[in-house]
Amino acid sequence: MVEALWYNRSACCRILIMTKPHKRIPKELPTFLFLVALCTALALTKHSFASASNLRTMGTDAAAIGIISVGMTAVIITSGIDLSVAAVLALSALVGGEMIANGHVALGCIAALATGAACGLLNGTLITIGRMPPIIATLGMLYVLQAGATLYSNGGQCVILQHNELAFLGRGFTPLGIALMVFAAGMFAMKYVRAGRYVYAIGGNEEAARLAGIKPGAVKMGIYVLSGLLAALAGLVTMGINSTFQANDVVGYELAAIAAVVIGGTSIMGGEGTVFGTLIGVGISTVLRNGAILIGLDPKWTQAVIGAAILLAVLVDRLRRK
Repeated sequence: MVEALWYNRSACCRILIMTKPHKRIPKELPTFLFLVALCTALALTKHSFASASNLRTMGTDAAAIGIISVGMTAVIITSGIDLSVAAVLALSALVGGEMIANGHVALGCIAALATGAACGLLNGTLITIGRMPPIIATLGMLYVLQAGATLYSNGGQCVILQHNELAFLGRGFTPLGIALMVFAAGMFAMKYVRAGRYVYAIGGNEEAARLAGIKPGAVKMGIYVLSGLLAALAGLVTMGINSTFQANDVVGYELAAIAAVVIGGTSIMGGEGTVFGTLIGVGISTVLRNGAILIGLDPKWTQAVIGAAILLAVLVDRLRRK
C-alpha cells in the first residue's frame, strides 16, 4: 500500500488516502517476447538452430558485441555516444597481442586493458574538459585510433598467436560466459551501486544532478574509461576465439553495439534504459543474423531488418516521451 498525503490549504487539514500501487509492465517485456517468438519460429523451421554447435556459434558471435554493448549502454544513458569502441578494441588487441605472441601473456593482457582505459580516458577528457560533443570527440578518436592501429600493425598485418595462449578465453561457451558475467555486473552496478544511479540522474537532467551534488564530469569520465576497458576485454576474447587478430576484423562493431542498445530499449536521448534490455537487443541481433544464414537469406536483408528495428525503437521512444 502507498500512502498519499493531500493538504487542504483552506482548512489546514490533512487527509490520508490509501492507494494500491500500480503494477508496471517491464519495458523490456515486448522485446523479450519478440526474441522468444523469433527463437521459437527458427527452432520449429530449422532444427539445426537449437543444436549445441549452433548455440555455441551464436554465443561466440555475440560475445564481443555484448561486452562492448554494456559500456555503450551506460554511455548512451548519460546522453552520450562512443563511436570509437571498435577502434579502441582493435588497437588494444594489437598492442596486447604482440606481447602475448612473444610469450608475455599476463603483461600483454595488462597492456591491452591499459590501452583501452587510456583511450577511454582521452575520450572522457575531450568530452568533459574539452567540452566537445560526444559524437564529435569519439568520431575524431575513431579515425585517430584506426590510423594508429594500422601503423602499429605495419599496414594492417595480422597478429598471430602460434600457440593460442588465449585459448582459455575462446573455448566452447567461455566467450558467452564472460559476456554474461559482464552483463550481470552491469545490471548490478546500474541498479544497486551509487555511481549507476548517478548515470541515470545525469542522463535525465545534468543540471539538476549537478545541483544535487553529483559531479557529472567525473561520472562521465569514469563511464568512458569503462567503455574503453570493456572494448579491450572484447579484443582479448576475440583473439582467444580466433588465435589471430586484424584491425579490419572488427569494423562496424560500434554500430552493432549501438543497434543492440537501442533495440533493447535504451533511449538515445539519455536518462532511460537497462543493461538487461541491451542483453535482449544483442540476442535479437544475433538470432536475426544466424537465422538469416540458416534459411539462406541475403545478409543485406538482415541488415535492413535490424535497421528497421532501430528506427522503430527510436520512434516508439519519441512517441512515449510526447
